Amino acid sequence: MIQRIKLLTILGVGALLSGCGGERESKPPRLEIVQGLHVQRMQLQAVPDELEAPGTVIAASTAQVAARTMGTVVQVAAREGEAVKRGQLLVQLDERELAARLRAAQAGTLSAEAGVGQATKTVAAAQDQADVAQKTYERYVYLKEQKSVSAQEFDEVAARQQAAQAALEQAKAGLRQAQAGREQGQSEAQAAESVASYARVVAPFDGRVIRRSVEPGSLVSPGMILFVVEDASRYQLEVTLPAEALMIAKKGTTARIQLDAITEKSLEGKVSEIEAGADPATHTLKARINLPHEAGMQSGVFGRAYFSHGDRKALVVAKGALVNRGQLSGIYVVDAGGVAHWRVLTLGKSVGNQLEVLSGLADGDVVVLNPEAQELDGKKIAPGPAESGEKHS
Repeated sequence: MIQRIKLLTILGVGALLSGCGGERESKPPRLEIVQGLHVQRMQLQAVPDELEAPGTVIAASTAQVAARTMGTVVQVAAREGEAVKRGQLLVQLDERELAARLRAAQAGTLSAEAGVGQATKTVAAAQDQADVAQKTYERYVYLKEQKSVSAQEFDEVAARQQAAQAALEQAKAGLRQAQAGREQGQSEAQAAESVASYARVVAPFDGRVIRRSVEPGSLVSPGMILFVVEDASRYQLEVTLPAEALMIAKKGTTARIQLDAITEKSLEGKVSEIEAGADPATHTLKARINLPHEAGMQSGVFGRAYFSHGDRKALVVAKGALVNRGQLSGIYVVDAGGVAHWRVLTLGKSVGNQLEVLSGLADGDVVVLNPEAQELDGKKIAPGPAESGEKHS
């Protein structure tokens, strides 16, 4: 009997407590209300249907500046990142040996010039003697016909005329040899002068140094790359396209360019070069797109080109409406009761100041446009201005 009374007492207390608890749960929690937010009802929009092609920014002209002779580096006049002008000194090699060779070649040229001068005088003298001998010979021919000279006298004159002609031919041969020596000396001097100029390694055009591989004191040899210089006035985006892009991208085709590392705005470029056929192994082809001048442009920057081929329907959200949590991007969606809930989104391509939504939102969902840094999850959104003429209450 006592045990039954205790049991009834416990059950009664439990029922009383249960009743009290149920009364508390029946009261809905009070939600915090947030004022002054803009909302928008999502609607499918026409967006460009674009073919995306990843690529890398390259300079339209790049030169690998190499040594053309062996020598020791005595001066490095430019560093990475520096702007250079055409003909500006990049590297100075020790030119003493080259200068000595040039002086020797120039001395040889002067000696050859003197030899030509001497040979010219010899030819002139031989010519005078040959002329005198010829006239004498012609007189003796006449006298011989008149039987006024002996055969021995005539033979002596004829022999002197032949000797004078032989001497003239020999003098002319000497002159030709001297002239050939002069030409060879001049060629050697020009070659030595050209080689001596190799001691000065200069910039091939106006541009910027992007790589340097030499230091003072280094011994360089012909063909060794010392600098890489790029033309900083013209850049291109080299992209890789699928084979089917041949139907869309052609020379002169306009493409939308996105270089996030340089600018968030889209640029416009034109295809300047494109391969005529795809690689049979990768089924891709390469194209080069001329880029407009933009501050901070440099080679090696990653970018994307977008080739438009019509429109399609998609949901897009303003970039300012996104709320990032760690590696996830999401947006506040307002339910039918006016309560905001953070929802994870899968985002696609950038469309101006908006991003395409691949998943996470549906047509007709209402989203908060200006959450900024506020924590809105689970809070009631007060009626406020709505985009596109729609309001959410």
